[in-house]
Amino acid sequence: MMLLLLTMGKSNPVAWEKVAEGPMSGVNEAKAVWYDSTYSNLLKADGKEPILLIFLGRRSTGGYSVEVEEIKTDGKKLVVVAKEICPKPGSMVIQVITTPFVAVRVEIPQRLPVELKLKKCKR
Repeated sequence: MMLLLLTMGKSNPVAWEKVAEGPMSGVNEAKAVWYDSTYSNLLKADGKEPILLIFLGRRSTGGYSVEVEEIKTDGKKLVVVAKEICPKPGSMVIQVITTPFVAVRVEIPQRLPVELKLKKCKR
């Protein structure tokens, strides 16, 4: 009984694999969502596989990307820990608004609510 109580609130890691990424998602806010047909322009998937899309949001130039560090669950929700990758100071970047994203396939039996914890880079 005591062991059950100790493990109930504990987060467990979830296995994942990157399946796509890009600089132009068209999504202007940072968020993590389950793939559905709304996002079929970003990758070809049947919607049956559990694929998460992590959006960095709108950035003023190229050179930005988002990288997943960890995905974990407490059984009630998924927590995606991701970090923003910024261009190096002084580097040449394309002068266009970008909306970077990454898509990952997760090994989980059901789609739980998703929470994004985004680590922003220091500029």
